[in-house]
Amino acid sequence: MNSSADYIAELLFKELRLSPQTCFYVAYSGGLDSTVLLHLMQQVQQQYGFELTALHANHGLQADSARWAEHCEVLCADMGVAFQRADLRLADSSEATARNARYQWFRQQMDPQSVLLTAHHRQDRSETLLFNLMRGAGSRGLSSLRRTRPFQGAKIVRPMLDFSREQVKQYAIQQSLHWVEDPSNQCDEYSRNHIRQHVLPSLTGFRADAIENIARAAANLEQEHGLLNEIAISDLVNVREMPQHPLDQSHALCFADLLNLSPARQGNLVRFWLHSLQLHSPSKRFLQQLLESINGEPASTSVLQEEGCQFRFYRGYMYVMPPMTDLKPMATVNWRDIDQPIDLYEEKLRVDATQQLRELLASRQTASVRLASRPNLSNPKALQGHSLNLKKWLQEIGIPPWRRQALPILTLNQADADVVLGPVDQHMQSDWVSLECPLN
Repeated sequence: MNSSADYIAELLFKELRLSPQTCFYVAYSGGLDSTVLLHLMQQVQQQYGFELTALHANHGLQADSARWAEHCEVLCADMGVAFQRADLRLADSSEATARNARYQWFRQQMDPQSVLLTAHHRQDRSETLLFNLMRGAGSRGLSSLRRTRPFQGAKIVRPMLDFSREQVKQYAIQQSLHWVEDPSNQCDEYSRNHIRQHVLPSLTGFRADAIENIARAAANLEQEHGLLNEIAISDLVNVREMPQHPLDQSHALCFADLLNLSPARQGNLVRFWLHSLQLHSPSKRFLQQLLESINGEPASTSVLQEEGCQFRFYRGYMYVMPPMTDLKPMATVNWRDIDQPIDLYEEKLRVDATQQLRELLASRQTASVRLASRPNLSNPKALQGHSLNLKKWLQEIGIPPWRRQALPILTLNQADADVVLGPVDQHMQSDWVSLECPLN
């Protein structure tokens, strides 16, 4: 690993085009790999002067956890690196629970546009590919430990993927680094440890360059997965979307447009779209159900659900949202001063009156403006004066069935009757109000 710090600097600032003004965070456990990464980043920092912080998550799963955290803090002080520590409380001792808690804390510490560096190396990449292969993963899972990926407004970067475990350890010895050994790494009850201790040694016994070749296969799959994403982005240009709706938290995709694509590209686009929204990645079986529904003209009552995501279909659109039953009607809002905008859904939707609404209200001096859901409207009438069947009207204008009881409706309240002007829905055009989603 001669000139390893130069290699990482080249990777970060030339290949990945990151800025030296970026805030960098190192996921620092105190183990061999993260100790080497932190040491390398400290050397790069001395040259470029960026902000560097070590993040240590103490899971409390080992008797020596507190001592390890103290070791990490002392080492960072000696290196002149900022240090942050969290003592996490876990619901159980599983790998997934610990990882999720750790990365949730990482997100909370990081600034937008910053970078989290993790110390995964070539063997980690090989282990992850084999682990995901046993799960029957597709290209996204098999591309395993990509060099860089988005991280809720920030990035995760793995600059040591080209380093072997032997190179990492040799560097630590040459630099006289001190690290801690986690005894759980020797425990066979974790799948990754079993792969590390039994599967990979067997493969390297069969072929000495097995780890290197598996890691290379993962890198090739990463490139191919990137190509699939580019195809999905190109296809998505021609497929209409609806942004998140504040009433039911749904996103919508026009499956009528999807029908112009082959089944393989339909599936690729749906997976990419859901992943881009940071929603559930469907299983192969469930994705097939979705595609069969899309291609079979699904009924408006159809509901599919998997892993905390609910899918509904209406008038050519597929809606994805958190699981729900019936939406509650919105409390009536009396809009006393229409020169002032009002906020709905905990300030997620801002409603402003148009000039046309102001002129209408001025012409009916005894009327007042209010927003109310269907169950709270009495004696509804159309602007032309005739009685209005709200249920039929909401269906005719294209409001999805599950929203009809709860969606706010703009009315003029006059002479104990509600003169219905239109729905307050950012997915529909209105002559009476302009809508803005300040937080979207």
